[in-house]
Parts: sequence; C-alpha cells; structure tokens
Amino acid sequence: MTIEDNHNHFCIYCGARLVENQHFCSQCGKEVYRDVPEVVQTVSKYDEELSKIEQEYNLKQSRARELVEKLFDPSHMAYNKFTSSIKKSNQLFNNQLDVTRKMVELDTDENEFVEREIENKIETLNAFVDKMEDLINELVIQLSSNKKDNDDINNLFNDMDDLIHSVKDY
Repeated sequence: MTIEDNHNHFCIYCGARLVENQHFCSQCGKEVYRDVPEVVQTVSKYDEELSKIEQEYNLKQSRARELVEKLFDPSHMAYNKFTSSIKKSNQLFNNQLDVTRKMVELDTDENEFVEREIENKIETLNAFVDKMEDLINELVIQLSSNKKDNDDINNLFNDMDDLIHSVKDY
C-alpha cells in the first residue's frame, strides 16, 4: 500500500486512518509502505560543454590574477582596476553560468526557443573566456616588455567593460 504525502491516509484494506511513518496498519496489520519516486537525472548535451567552459574560465582568471600580482604593487591604481575588473567578470560569468545551467535543467522538452537561448548564453560565456585570454596575453606582453604604453591594456579594459555592460543589459 502506498501513502501519498499530501492526502488523508487510510488503509486500502480496512479503511483505518494511518499515521505518518506508520509501517503497519494498526487495525488490520497489513504493511504500509511509501513509493519513493525514482528520480532520474538525465545528462544534458550541454552539461559537459558548460563544465569545460567553467574550468577553462577559472584557469584563465586564476592566471590573470597571478599576472596582476606580478606586474603591479597592490597600492598601484592599475592593480585595483585589474582586480576589480576580474572580480566583476567573475561575478557575471558565474551568474550567467548559473542561469544557463538552470535553463538546461528546466528544458526537459528541448524546446527550440529555449535551445537557442542556451546557445546564446554559451556564446556569452565563451566571450568571457576569450576576454580573459586577451587580458592574460596583454599582461604577459606587459610583463615581458616592461613597456610603459598602457594603450593596449586600456583598450582591453574597455572591451571587458563593454562585455560586462552588454551582459548586464542582456
């Protein structure tokens, strides 16, 4: 016999009222059991891709932080600007990743419209990875050349800010 959690519980054999967590009917002695719904966790075609993007982003942002630490003194204005930009990027990336995973989880019918939106989110996540790679490259160039011209880095900041603002608007 099965007891549903949101219903009045009565023995299907004798009609006696059942108490929650009761294993046997107090009237007729028949066994009472609960069906535990089988939860089938389906693996989405996006799960592996999202995990790879997350891992790649985390490695790149960690590398970018290391380079910022090597290049700038914590009291330097550029240090604060870089760390702030990386922090904003991380927050937005993680937010977008969470939203994308939730969309994937809820898209059990593989709705075409939702699928396109998931693909758009994945493009956005990849854009974060690409910008972090660009930041690393500029920091490596800056570190290896010790050049004083910050135009490339400032352009990269502007690109990252544009990406962050476009995601916020999205």
